[in-house]
Amino acid sequence: MNLSIIVKLNFYFWSSSTNRLFYLDTIDSKMKKLHSLLVLALTLNTWVSAQNCNCKYTITANQTNVDASNLNIQPGDTVCIQASSKRCLRLVNFHGSPEKYIVFKNCGGAVVIQNTDMNYGIAIHNSSYFRFTGSGCSDIKYGIKIMGTKDGASGMGIGEFSTNFEIDHIEIANTGFAGIFSKTDPKCDLSSNRGNFTQYQSVYHDNYIHNTGGEGMYIGHSFYSGYTSTCDGVSTVLYPHELKGVRVYNNIVDSAHWDGIQVGCATEDCEIYNNTVTHFGVSGTYAQGNGIQIGTGTTGKCYNNYIENGSGSGIIIFGSGNNDIYNNVIVNAGYNYYPADSTKRVHGIFCDDRATIPGSSFNFYNNTIVTPKTDGIRFTSTVSRNNKFFNNVVLKPGSLRSYSKYSKENPYINIGSKAGVDAVVSHNYLDKDLMNIKFVDPQNGNYRLSATSPAIDAGMDLLLYGINYDFDNHPRPSGNGFDAGAFEFQSDSVTSEVPVASLLMMSNLASTSTEQTDDTTSELESLTEFNVYPNPNNGKFFIRRNNLSNVNIQLSNSMGNPIYSKGNVSDNYRELNLHKKVSKGNYYLTLSNNEGSTTKIVIVN
Repeated sequence: MNLSIIVKLNFYFWSSSTNRLFYLDTIDSKMKKLHSLLVLALTLNTWVSAQNCNCKYTITANQTNVDASNLNIQPGDTVCIQASSKRCLRLVNFHGSPEKYIVFKNCGGAVVIQNTDMNYGIAIHNSSYFRFTGSGCSDIKYGIKIMGTKDGASGMGIGEFSTNFEIDHIEIANTGFAGIFSKTDPKCDLSSNRGNFTQYQSVYHDNYIHNTGGEGMYIGHSFYSGYTSTCDGVSTVLYPHELKGVRVYNNIVDSAHWDGIQVGCATEDCEIYNNTVTHFGVSGTYAQGNGIQIGTGTTGKCYNNYIENGSGSGIIIFGSGNNDIYNNVIVNAGYNYYPADSTKRVHGIFCDDRATIPGSSFNFYNNTIVTPKTDGIRFTSTVSRNNKFFNNVVLKPGSLRSYSKYSKENPYINIGSKAGVDAVVSHNYLDKDLMNIKFVDPQNGNYRLSATSPAIDAGMDLLLYGINYDFDNHPRPSGNGFDAGAFEFQSDSVTSEVPVASLLMMSNLASTSTEQTDDTTSELESLTEFNVYPNPNNGKFFIRRNNLSNVNIQLSNSMGNPIYSKGNVSDNYRELNLHKKVSKGNYYLTLSNNEGSTTKIVIVN
């Protein structure tokens, strides 16, 4: 452009922060003034946003390393992260108090972090009593997103003596290693080792983690019994620190190349529940592809999780004992791990004596296990005592024809592979035929019991063991007795939806819901309710529904981006043939009208 034209241009600049129109005579004579005004406007806008988010301090777009030792951050303060795209973010030396956590949250929109050259996306070191949340904007479910790291690098790392924290509403994808990596490694000076440091009250909930190069969630160390390292030239056994007070719940983990969720060294008060783990063990790496791994040194509860389609076992337990495993739904564990080779064994649930405390027990109650590659439950612990296997449903295990009739091994609940196992096995429903139990709609992922199921009232009373609810948090028992499996039959339940652990947390990815009363919600479900079959599929499937009112159909990918949409559909059967448009993974199919919407998961494999 000719300079003589530039100098004649007049410029007006509007500042929304001050509601004023600034007139600039010409670019050449007022360039410095323009720059100053732009900086002022951006500063004012940032300040206004910070005030709206109730921020004590705001981390700006260009800040990647924030050390609280240089700031006046007090317990109870809110630290905002300005909506922006960043390469990384490192937070150090933030300390709240037990009564007043420091809160980190996004402000003004989403924070998106992505890099190909850093060893982390977000790192939090030497910090305590804090909450790191992506819930800063009510209209964004996952307001902090880590969308890529280099090979070998985790998405989010919480360590270096960090303790007493809460991590929630974070989306993490395409990492070189784990999605969340949370522990402090042992050191030769013993400062972070067992007896000198303990990680307390670690809470991870409502996060969406997918397509990770390693574990989806890696919490606590893997080697509770210690490992050998060289310290000052001397081989030394180092013992990792304990975790006490762990909660892992309401997380969605999909397509982790290794384990979906792994928790180790959690020696006290650990609960893993209400998580959805799908397509785990993508890499097919031996012993690294389980849905949920309860690692060495870990005790506590694992319940109400939905685990489907992976190369490893659904739940694998190397715990210390006194582990309660109940109300879990496990489908197709190991289905794609050397499917033609029966010597490559993968089970619905597996438990051994990796770190068992002598005399402790393992208890398996009311789990529903469908078509595992090998055994339903394989149990080889001889150190534990008084183990219990009650009210489980195991259907069509792959090892049905693997054992001779003279073998002590049982394909459904296998406790006969080692002498000395001490266990009571009772009131389990075992069947080689998926049809006999009469699930509501297994083709569409609904493993609830229909009214004529033989599993109803087939279980034993477990109130003495604290089992008084089912997968859907309905009370047990609801009829004449306990039902077998993860679901207690409900005569008035909505019977055509997939388990709530997988659907309710995902539905907001495709549509924004509004709060309704119970009566209104029932009406909306009837207007948009539908089934998908077959599911899983290759991208070609049918939608079936009973109500013929006009609806809009939309299929979205895991990022919430639409793949297919069609409006004003009134037929009760519709075929979608999208195999050329979709690849393997989870998709979200939404039917909506002016009254509401319903979303279901469609699995393409």
